[in-house]
Amino acid sequence: MKQYLLIDIGGTFIKYSLADEQARKISGGKVPTPLTNMDDLLAVIEGFAAPLQGQFVGCAISMPGRIDTRNGIAHTGGMLSAFMWEQPFAAQVEARLGVPVTIANDGKCAAAAEGWTGALAGVENGLVLVLGTGIGGGIILNGKVYMGAHSAAGEVSNFVTDMAAMEPDSFTLKKIERLPEMPVWAGNSSATGLIFEYAKEKEMDLDGPMPTGEEIFAAYNAGEPEAQHTLKVFARRVAIGVLSLQSILDVEKVAIGGGISAAEALLPAIQTELDGIFARCPVLPMLEPELVRCRYGNDANMIGALRLFFEQNPA
Repeated sequence: MKQYLLIDIGGTFIKYSLADEQARKISGGKVPTPLTNMDDLLAVIEGFAAPLQGQFVGCAISMPGRIDTRNGIAHTGGMLSAFMWEQPFAAQVEARLGVPVTIANDGKCAAAAEGWTGALAGVENGLVLVLGTGIGGGIILNGKVYMGAHSAAGEVSNFVTDMAAMEPDSFTLKKIERLPEMPVWAGNSSATGLIFEYAKEKEMDLDGPMPTGEEIFAAYNAGEPEAQHTLKVFARRVAIGVLSLQSILDVEKVAIGGGISAAEALLPAIQTELDGIFARCPVLPMLEPELVRCRYGNDANMIGALRLFFEQNPA
């Protein structure tokens, strides 16, 4: 049985796993993500891989940024972009580990996992939305993860939701400040957007400590009016975005993931708003997609990374 080293590079931690050909975990762990420089990042990867040397025949990496999986180039790197810019990252890791290495965007990895054996298995055209700090996205077209002409397909966080804010010549967007104040979909329809909407509803200090998603859903389940209204507003914003994306992609299913997707109330709330929008807009030509919950949680990125590894390295 062949084994593989699967790596998920996040902004806070790097998770890794020794896994079999079906991405079933054999062993693993996590270490803090170095945000300093490339040498430190490669040293950390080499460090946790060293005790496993000889046990894996390939390495599949999920990471943030605009990633060219076919050529192994990280054009950007999300939180790592201070040094992860136009880097041949797959080759750099390969030189350290001595096995074939592939790299892929984390949203595309999540879509690959769900399309392989998850909530979108057998679906020809589907969409994965991961509601986290931003909104991770992955598109499945004709049974394969769609990368795009410049490896940037599925960056749904940047879907413009406030055109008026971007119309003035003075508008610029050079760095991410307070995400909920940005005129893009991630601003109000990510988990961060949910938290800020609830904080405004409760008239909290937006510069002070913020509630957690768990606290908001606990308040919702307890029948708190502010939490009830917040979830309705949030669910409608997500549904409107799904409607807009459906007009372009025409998918069969939309799989919702991210930490807050574990809350039982979330999917029914989005479904109610999605049903309502389509019922009120019968003149629109697109059909309502089926809404489902992602099957895989924190392991989705590593599972999908292995799937994409096999596409680049067929047996």
